[in-house]
Amino acid sequence: MDDMINSKSKFESSLPKITEIAHENVGSSLDMELSPNPKTDPEKGLATVMISHHLQPLVYFEDGDSGNPRNWSPKKKSAIGFFALFSAFVATLGTPIYIASIPSITEDFKISTTLAISPTSLYAYGLGIGSLFATAFAEIFGRRIVYQVTVPLSLVFTIIGGTAKTFATLAVARTLAGILSGPCLTVGVGVLNDLWDLSLDKTGTTFAVLYAMFIIYGTQIGPMASGSLITHHSWRWTFWVSAILIGVTAVAAFLIPETYAPKILRSRAKKENITVKTRGESLSLFLVSVGRPLHMIIVEPLILPSGLVLAVTQSIIFAYYVGYALLFEKVYNFSQFHVGMAFVPLLVGSLLAVPVVAAFDRLTYQKARAHAIASGTTVHPETRLYPAMLGVILLPISLFWLAWTGRLEVHWILPVLSGVLFGLAYVLNMLCLPIYNNDVYATHYGASVMAATTFMRFAISSSFPLFTVQMINNLGFAWATSLLGFITVAMIPVPWVFFKWGPALRSRSRYLRAEQ
Repeated sequence: MDDMINSKSKFESSLPKITEIAHENVGSSLDMELSPNPKTDPEKGLATVMISHHLQPLVYFEDGDSGNPRNWSPKKKSAIGFFALFSAFVATLGTPIYIASIPSITEDFKISTTLAISPTSLYAYGLGIGSLFATAFAEIFGRRIVYQVTVPLSLVFTIIGGTAKTFATLAVARTLAGILSGPCLTVGVGVLNDLWDLSLDKTGTTFAVLYAMFIIYGTQIGPMASGSLITHHSWRWTFWVSAILIGVTAVAAFLIPETYAPKILRSRAKKENITVKTRGESLSLFLVSVGRPLHMIIVEPLILPSGLVLAVTQSIIFAYYVGYALLFEKVYNFSQFHVGMAFVPLLVGSLLAVPVVAAFDRLTYQKARAHAIASGTTVHPETRLYPAMLGVILLPISLFWLAWTGRLEVHWILPVLSGVLFGLAYVLNMLCLPIYNNDVYATHYGASVMAATTFMRFAISSSFPLFTVQMINNLGFAWATSLLGFITVAMIPVPWVFFKWGPALRSRSRYLRAEQ
């Protein structure tokens, strides 16, 4: 018996270390499970079906395996990538497209303005909740099924909201539509990580940038689309347009293949008549996967500060949804359509951010990337932070600009133009910090980090439309906006601290140490 035990020990020690999906103690379980191997080439994306504690590889991706998503054709990967981008855009658009409906809904349902605003906050909060649970379901069931279940249900509740006869029905429908749209914001990150090594693959990096940009553009195009719709149609058309876009996404969700490697290998094992009971099917993995983003917010030195910067930045634009209407309708007598058009400079600033980010990328990251490839090392993720270091400085400047030019004796063009600077700063923050986090935590925790920061963003920002009106009425537009500016000033040190002491902070990460 001792000889048998010693032989088993030698066999185990000779095999590569396998990082388990849930990163938890399996106990005495002998169930087979799927797990990525962090020691293998990320381009090969090796994943294995193994027996816990016996570590006996049974099913895996071989070099050049056509079943490995990273070996799929560029055309196929790009098509799936664009689906992830579009679904994230549609989910984000759902928050601001409601904005111009508020006066009509106030009148139709005989409710207060604050109550009419609440579906904006409810949908946004739903996005945060949905994104939190999405990663857990994706790890258990795969990426594809999450889209196929949640997107059609989101369509159903969007239609219910559009046909609502009572405000309560509308509010509940918006909440559930938000929860069911939330997975589109985080599962897409997992899909992109499944298809490419985002830190080294140029195509993958491009899609990561586009993913963040599509989410950003959703927040800015929404008010413009909303104002245009309300000018010519009833408020219900804001729901119908959302429903059409969600419907397109729902159809596409049934056309894309599965990209999650453990799910693919699980299916392959079943075809080879290998009985597989994965820990991904257990309640424990679900609880771990749901709790992991919240746990990372508490224990990871990078997540809470970066999440706060993202949450505050997004909170500002949520406050703009209500604040712009108060300023431009009451002070400058803008129509709802023209209030929506006041967001155009934000979009212009966001577009200007693209060449700015590209210039930083060419001057800093691409040089570091070339050196890393030549030397066989990795790129320090802090190289991604240069644009954010500029963005956190420009953000309060844009707010103080708006605060003290937004008054009757100053021509409306000046406060409107402040949106260009805000749009630029908004993209620099909202684009570069998530990419930095993804580079730090890579494939194993990228989706969980996205879920953590997305939950923070929407949990905090969703409340801002509710108290912005009262804040402006009590403090006045100038001081209320200045207060937001002072809050953003407090956020300035975050990316600079990351840049200076990022390696030291990463060395204190529990999750990164667990991978080593």
